[in-house]
Amino acid sequence: MGEKSITAEKLTELDRVLAGCRTLLIMIHDYPDPDAIASAFAFAHLLHQRYNIRTRIGYGGLITRAENRAMVQQLKITMTHTSKLRWKRHRSIALLDTQPSFGNHSLPSDVKPIIVIDHHEVTDPVEAPFVDIRMGYGACATVIFEYLAAAEIDIPAPVATAIAFAIRTETQELGRDARDEDLQAYLQVYPKANKRKIAKIANPKLPHSYFLTLKTALSEARTFRHLAHVHLGRVESPEIISQVADLLLRHFGIGWSLATGRFNQQLYLSLRASHPKAHAGNVLKKIIGHFGTGGGHGTMAGGRIPFNGDNPQQWHRLEHLVNQRYLRALGYKKDSAWKRLIE
Repeated sequence: MGEKSITAEKLTELDRVLAGCRTLLIMIHDYPDPDAIASAFAFAHLLHQRYNIRTRIGYGGLITRAENRAMVQQLKITMTHTSKLRWKRHRSIALLDTQPSFGNHSLPSDVKPIIVIDHHEVTDPVEAPFVDIRMGYGACATVIFEYLAAAEIDIPAPVATAIAFAIRTETQELGRDARDEDLQAYLQVYPKANKRKIAKIANPKLPHSYFLTLKTALSEARTFRHLAHVHLGRVESPEIISQVADLLLRHFGIGWSLATGRFNQQLYLSLRASHPKAHAGNVLKKIIGHFGTGGGHGTMAGGRIPFNGDNPQQWHRLEHLVNQRYLRALGYKKDSAWKRLIE
């Protein structure tokens, strides 16, 4: 059965689940990236046009990465922080670009979504009236685009711009974890997108803190064979951690990169791999184990480990343990000798 047939069937299923629904809260993961933001923005458009449902987009954490802030501002995407949400008022909730068990969202454990749409690997069974997880897709926004296409709903320029930018960034210009569906979605939305706004979103001014973190990343990064890692220490926002992991992976000869950062009594981890079938999500789960939560897919994964210690030495011990588990997860001795990326 082709993906178009699957999407058409899922759309019919969605019709049944949303019958009688008048308002719906769309929740995305904390510190949302362009894919999460675009998925929610496009899904809200679908719900309004097809079902006349009023929506609100909720998120936790912060939006500090310059590109993400520019995306929200340029496209005038209205989002509500979870600190301002009253959960009892929202009987119908959709969870996008994440899953209930991932632990990277602010949906309370006793609040159950009626819709879950994602593209990451399934680590625990997902129970909801409507579930659509396309693990092979490079971007969640591609899945939402297919719903809009199947429903024959016109895609306005702001939504097209969001989807196009999301697919570009999530797949690194269609070169990472992208499949034909992502390419076809991108080719169909790009002509409708606002090219000038994409340029403004992709090239925003960067704060001084970004360059300070970059300096730390380059001076503290370590390598062993084709592996790289860096512990950034305290960061202003977890969003910078994935940027650093992406950067390290671009170094010649590096096939795996791991970056961590301390934020709000948690150690955030971002893992990247260059091989399309690396199963980064599975590797990250081996690194984190029972200490925390995380998820991902082929070449990228993220997670966090709660840690209440205040002593810097305690943090260093945890980071050292992560190093050891990183090595062991990829088949090396835990006491293998790391060397500086830049001597």
